[in-house]
Amino acid sequence: MRFLKKLFTPIMALIGIQLVWLLLVFFWVYWFVGRHKEIRELAERYRGELVGRGLDWLVLVEGLVLLAMILAGVYVIFVYWKRQSDLVKQQKNFMSQVTHELKSPLASIQLHLETVKLRELPREKLDRFLDTMLSDTDRLNNLISNLLMAAKLEHTGRSPDYPVIDFSEFVAKYMERKRAKLPEGGNLTLAVEQGIKAKIDVEGMETVLRNLFENAVLYSPASPELTVSLARQGRSCLLTFSDNGRGIEPKDLKKVFNMFYRVRQEGETIRGTGLGLYIVRTVVRNHGGRISVASKGLGQGCTFVITLSLAQ
Repeated sequence: MRFLKKLFTPIMALIGIQLVWLLLVFFWVYWFVGRHKEIRELAERYRGELVGRGLDWLVLVEGLVLLAMILAGVYVIFVYWKRQSDLVKQQKNFMSQVTHELKSPLASIQLHLETVKLRELPREKLDRFLDTMLSDTDRLNNLISNLLMAAKLEHTGRSPDYPVIDFSEFVAKYMERKRAKLPEGGNLTLAVEQGIKAKIDVEGMETVLRNLFENAVLYSPASPELTVSLARQGRSCLLTFSDNGRGIEPKDLKKVFNMFYRVRQEGETIRGTGLGLYIVRTVVRNHGGRISVASKGLGQGCTFVITLSLAQ
């Protein structure tokens, strides 16, 4: 039974359908030529003037076109089946990953609280425990925020009524708050042009910056080097987010914004749910903007560029 399940995959199904289609074409041509020969012999025997020259190509081509249309329909069904199959697998991985992401910080918080309750700890160690628990609660809060934001984005579209804010001040203040979250030895370089105003959903854009920041830290060396810049370009502004992290292979560049998609290497245990960049792209699109990512390859870091319209 397991062997049959492994055998019955979208790829194997497509190969099987192709073989069946080739057999149908072969038997159609074989049957058509045979019947044409029989009809021709009867016509020559009784009314020779009705006999034409060669095969009736129109009928043959019509039959082949019909078979080709059937194959095209099967291929379309296969494409959607393959997408659905991949989505189901991604959702299963997502549920497993979310469960792990929820249980890990909860277990850590519980362990630290039980230790604090059972023992009299020196002030220095207690402060360290508190910092760890606060970090775990931040992790839980960010995960829940992503889940809620993803659900919200699935049911809402672009809104033209976002308030006009000082985007330069917004980006600078938010990233300065995040500077304290960098690992020891990490560095954040800000280059923000002053006075840039745009229609911004504050909650959504904070989620964008938070996810880009977290990804940069997670996929960077122990001492990440981040560069965030904001500048005008014609009637638009460019928000650029660069890091010196692991980078992205060319084959993954177009997939990283897909829901549930995660770039993984063998033996890697980096946490995540595959929702972050999907949320980033959706929020940017709801602002009427564009986002792109570039990377020279593994070990070369990557750069995200967000393009938004300036407020008129």
